[in-house]
Formats: sequence, structure tokens, C-alpha cells
Amino acid sequence: MSGLKPEARSLKPAPDTDAAHVVVAAVVTTIAFWTYMRTLLPGVDLGDTGGFQAAVLWPEISARQAYPLYYFLARPFVLATAPHHPAIALNLFSAVCAGLAVGLLTWVTAAVSRSVAGGAVAGLFLLFSYTFWHQAIIAEVYALHLMLVGMCLVALLAYERRRTRARLAAFFVMYALSFGNHLSMILLLVPFAVFLLMTMSRPSELFRPSTVRMALLIAGAGALQYLPNLVALWRDLDSPERWTDKLAAFWFDTTKADWRELMVLGVGPDQTLDHLAMFFFDLRQQFGISGVLLAFAGAVALWRTRRPWGALVVLAYGINTIFALTYNVGDAHVFFLPGHYFVALAAGYGVATVVRMRRGGAARAVAIVATLAAIGYIGWRAYDTWPVADRHADRRGEQLAERLLFGLDERRDLLVTQLDWQVENAILYRTRYHTRHVVWIRLPDVMLHFPFLVRDNQAIGRDIVLTPGAAAQVAEAFGPLFPLAIDDTLPTPTLASVAARIPRGAPYVLALLTPPREEQLDPEMFGAALIQLAGGRPPARDPSVYEVVAGLAGEAPTYYRSAARPFRERISLEDATLDVRMESWLPTETFRRGGFGHVVRNHRHVAALERGVNLVWFDGRGEPSTPFYAAGLYAPQPRLRLLAEGAPSVARLASSQAVGQRSKGKGQR
Repeated sequence: MSGLKPEARSLKPAPDTDAAHVVVAAVVTTIAFWTYMRTLLPGVDLGDTGGFQAAVLWPEISARQAYPLYYFLARPFVLATAPHHPAIALNLFSAVCAGLAVGLLTWVTAAVSRSVAGGAVAGLFLLFSYTFWHQAIIAEVYALHLMLVGMCLVALLAYERRRTRARLAAFFVMYALSFGNHLSMILLLVPFAVFLLMTMSRPSELFRPSTVRMALLIAGAGALQYLPNLVALWRDLDSPERWTDKLAAFWFDTTKADWRELMVLGVGPDQTLDHLAMFFFDLRQQFGISGVLLAFAGAVALWRTRRPWGALVVLAYGINTIFALTYNVGDAHVFFLPGHYFVALAAGYGVATVVRMRRGGAARAVAIVATLAAIGYIGWRAYDTWPVADRHADRRGEQLAERLLFGLDERRDLLVTQLDWQVENAILYRTRYHTRHVVWIRLPDVMLHFPFLVRDNQAIGRDIVLTPGAAAQVAEAFGPLFPLAIDDTLPTPTLASVAARIPRGAPYVLALLTPPREEQLDPEMFGAALIQLAGGRPPARDPSVYEVVAGLAGEAPTYYRSAARPFRERISLEDATLDVRMESWLPTETFRRGGFGHVVRNHRHVAALERGVNLVWFDGRGEPSTPFYAAGLYAPQPRLRLLAEGAPSVARLASSQAVGQRSKGKGQR
């Protein structure tokens, strides 16, 4: 491959410049590590996070466990750091990957823009962006995803500087490996291909038979990452008999085709405006209006001065954003993350463009002021976001699992569950690594032979304990055959009882966010609690997506707000300033790690607001209570016990139906 374009020759950095870029990348990476370590989730979480934490050291794999590179890198890390507490070790793995992602972006932007200030601004923008920060401190694949995107950009930059076949192969290898972590890397195929075509002296070189063969060979080698998943399916007793059906089943599970086909391009015309509004809300949440404008200016400057990079940034951002906008999934905000990465890069280039502007003798002053202003703006946003991103004291996932398993022992009890998949993953982790003396089983796995399960366990002296969802389904299927009673070893407070215990005059915040679809909110229960808190003088309500009431217990509320869109409002309650922040897009978002909203008191995080009812209050010293939840994932639920044969008929299934009604209809993910 011959010759560099004149533009490319002029951009070859001097050794001292490259050293400066490495230094600034190291500094920003260090800040990222420090930030993420200080705010790291200390244990298990619900949802996919709990699933990853449960599976990382578990020897069994399946085709559906389709993140081979993530597990390949995470397992030795967990074994080397905290093998007895995989949850916190895997959270730490995300923090390391996120810090490296920030450092790589810093270096790439500094190298492309030839500006230390530009690199620093890009890295800091990503470091403190709302969604990435939340993903960097929990066990998830997205921190590693953006780290791999950064490594691909490093390979492209190396190829642009010196266009050799070895460097092109290095990029192909990095890109192929990236598919072992997340299949959405396919969205970068066109941007990367366009970059190569615009960078090569003769674009036809990309389509030479030798280049195509090399790319296909590397892609095939990269696909071998999924071989253990295929082998696991092949050996499964329930797998299809014919090899063609086995391959089809493998593809179905690996790509999760059963639900992706309903979600990709699954946003209907009636939802388009709502998703566009969600997109603009998300963009402001990450960078603010000033950051977005700076990124727009940087993208224009990139297009004018570094056309291949401008095309890559614009295409990568556009394709990823369109995909996220049309992806009908409950956590669409995480699919905007690759777009955030390129917005940060463009914003850094925007600062670099200002710094390079020549204004006579004032050029240095302008450069210093522009850099300090950008970094100061990011610093202010970091200070503002810190309380709601900080999860170092968040043990709600552990507490929820511990409560459900409280008092159970495999010698006496068998727990039968029908839980939301997010809660189930936390239970799975807990019983694999910490509460191993509890044995449990999913009701759908045993429903067809449930009577025999009951008979055999009672024969060896085991009680059958059920979650409300499982009890409701047993009652519906078997009627009075299996009498049930509330398990009084697990006290279950109600919203009304908790509200009644709050001392008169204590400050409180009561919030109601649209409950999850499978939860049943009892309006009378909520109304009674509100009357109790308001001393019989509740506010005139205007029910909507978000509702917040605040005041002193036993007195008329001093604050009420109902809204259909996210909002943020600062209120005074006694001697404290409360920041009420609704930071999710309901009801479109069905799960958001770390909370759908937050209450912050004097810049200290008080409560994460979840879908459903949220209640928190303060004692005389201003210390917050443990948040109480109802009609949501974190709501305390009772357990029921299957009575032995000959139990009084008064304890039959009517009690379980009443308790389990709100959980009826819960399904697996």
C-alpha cells in the first residue's frame, strides 16, 4: 500500500506530542478509577447485573449466556480479586474497563485533534456522563463495550498513520474480538468501513480478494469465542436431535431472537414522538445543552479538517442513535451509550478547535480560558451528578434477597418461587455464593408435577414455602387441594403501618412513580397512608406519571407536584434543602439501575426512587430512614406455607389469593 495523503503526512505527531497525549490519558484514567472506586456498588444488584454476578464463576454455561469475551476476561479478574464475593469483584471489573475506556478516548481525541486540552475534555465528558457512570460501577457489559470501541479506534488511528497490512489486520482482529462481548458492534461496521475507504490511497484495496480473505478468516476465528456455548447446547439432553436444528437453536439463543425480533425496529408510529422526546432528555442528561452545542461544533470542525474521522463520528453516532430510538426495550438509555462516546469525542475536538484559533497575542489567553471553562463546566456537572451516581452504600439488592430467604433452611424448607426475573437473579446469586443452606426452585419448572413434589418433600419433613406469585398460581391451578397460611416468621410491614409509625413533625417525602406493569397498586392503601401523613389534610391530587408529596408528618403537606415528564425541583423542608430529581423516562423505561429518581438532602443522597411507592423520612438529627417501597420490585412481600394434611379449612387458599393477587401474572424474562 503506497503513499500517504498530504493531509495525513502533516498530522504525524512528534514524539514529545505523543508523550503528552499519553500523560493526559493517564491522568484522566486515574481520575476515572478514583471516581468509580469511590462510588462502586458494594454487592449484588437486580436484573442482568445479578445474573452476571451469579454466572461469572459458575461452571455451567449455555448458548443464551452470550457474552463469551466478557466472561473470559472477567473470570480470572474475579478469581484474582475477590473469589468469595464475586459481586463486588465483578463490579470492580466494570470500573476498570470503564476507566480504560475513558483513557483510550482521551488519548484518541488528543491524537486526532493534536490537543491535550481536547483529549482531556473528551475523556472527562465521558467519565462523568450520567448513564456511563451508572454502568461503570455495576456488573454490566457496557463499560467493556466502550473500552473495545476505544481499542478499535486506536487500531484505526495506527493504520491511518502507517497504512500497512499488519496494522489493518490488527484492526480486523480487534473488531472481531469485540463481538464476543456485545453483538451491537455490528452497528459500527459501516462507520469503520467508510473510514478505511476514505483513508486508503486506493479504496479498491479494501475489496481485494486477499484483504477479503484475511477479514473473513479473522472473523471466523473471532466467532470461535462462542464455541463453548455451542458445545454446551450440543451436549444438552433437551437439545434437538438433528444438527441443523441444533445450529438453529444455538443461533436463536445466542442472538436472543425470541425477543429481539419483537424489539428491533419495534417502536410504532404512535410512540415515535415519545421516543424522540426521550432521546433529547437523555442527551441533555449526559452533557447538558452547552456540551451538546460544543459537540456539534466539534463534529462540524472534524468534517472540515479531518474528513475520515468526521465521517466516522457522524455515522457512528447516527446509526447507533437510530437503532436505540427504534429499539423497543425497557432500558433504551443504555443503547444510547455508544452515541455518548462519539459525542464526547466531538466535544473534545470542539475545544481543540477553539484552542487552535489564532487571535494575535491573545491566542494563549483564549486557549487557557476555553480549556478552563470546559473543564470547569464538566467539574460542575460531576459535582451535581455525584450524589445520584454514588452507590457505595446501596445494599438494597442484598437486603431484598436476604429478606426473602430469611429463616429458611434446606433441612426444613423448600422455597418455591414465581418472581420477577430481576429479583430472581439476585436470589440466584445469593444462594450460589452466600446462603447455600437454602434450597429453592421455580414454580414453572415443577408445575406439572407439583403434587408429587409436595408429597416427596413432606415425606422427608420439609415444608413447602411459596412466594405470593407462586401461591397465587398454585391456588388457581389446584384450588383447595393445598391449603396455605401466611408465614409469620417473616413480618411484612404495609405502607399504612409504616406511615403510622413516623413521629409527628418528622420531615418526609412520599413519591409515586408509575408502577411496573405486573404490580397492582392499591389506591385505597396509598390514599390512607397519605391521609395519615397529612394529618387528615391531604393535597388535591392530580395523578400522573410522577407524584411527590413532602412535608411534616401529621401536618398539611408543604409540597406537592404531579408531572408527566421528568423534572427536578429544590424544596426547603425545615432546615434542610431537598433536591427531588426524576431522572428517567416513564412509563417507557421498565428498569434503570440505581433508581428512576432520587432524593438528595444537602448534597447527600437520601433515597433512590423506584417505580411504585417510595417513602422516606428524617429523624431529629436529619438522618434519613431506610426507604420503604410498595407496589414495586423492592417492596417487602410475605411468604406462604403449605399446611400439612388435615389442616383446618379456615386456613385454606383464600388467604393466599388475597396476598398473592398483586403478584399474579409475573413472568420470566
